[in-house]
Amino acid sequence: MTMVPDTIAWWGWLLIWVGLGLGFIGMLAFFAWRLFRAGLGLLDDVADLTDKLDILSAAEHSPELTSPMLAVLADVRDVKAREAERVASRRSRHDAKRERRMARAIEIGSVDVAGTEWPAALTTPRRRRRTRTGRTGS
Repeated sequence: MTMVPDTIAWWGWLLIWVGLGLGFIGMLAFFAWRLFRAGLGLLDDVADLTDKLDILSAAEHSPELTSPMLAVLADVRDVKAREAERVASRRSRHDAKRERRMARAIEIGSVDVAGTEWPAALTTPRRRRRTRTGRTGS
């Protein structure tokens, strides 16, 4: 019967602590690198902000800047008229969108499925849709 020692040899402890120390140093290096990269991103953002601040400070005393129309200081009828105009514009955009949607639904629903030859129908080019920027996309 062989005896298994109850303790770890000195070189075993040495290997364990060297591994733990290298792991700790690697972890610190990793977090230092992440912090460094975040600092560089912050410096870029600060540079962008200083550029914008230069533009704003140069334009601060410019005569072409107008003060904003404050609703608190405006006449009640003017405020109500602006709000009614905004609501009417929004309603007209909504109605136009609904009309386009209904026209598309009617166009899709009016296809004669029985008379369509499906392999040919699948290869016909699709209509290109406009994206939010106004460019045509696929």
